[in-house]
Amino acid sequence: MIKAENIVNKEFRKSLFGYDREDVDKYLDELIVQLRQMEAERKEMVATIEYLVSEVTAQGVEAAQHEPVVEPISPHATVSEEERRRAQEAGNRTK
Repeated sequence: MIKAENIVNKEFRKSLFGYDREDVDKYLDELIVQLRQMEAERKEMVATIEYLVSEVTAQGVEAAQHEPVVEPISPHATVSEEERRRAQEAGNRTK
């Protein structure tokens, strides 16, 4: 990955009919500014990701320590007549 410091320290050979040195320097200076900004943004994003991962991990551990909100239904459970009637009525309303 190229870094701003690579551009700062880059040296070019000189030639008789080469590019205008001021134009090249100006362009490289613009690149350096943009790269430094991207490097700072990347560091900030990495820090944010690390923070969020730690939060999710902590919440996952905390959630695993609590009992489930809803008890699982036993495959041997029976449905009362009242529950069966309410389910049938709800089904009739959707038709």
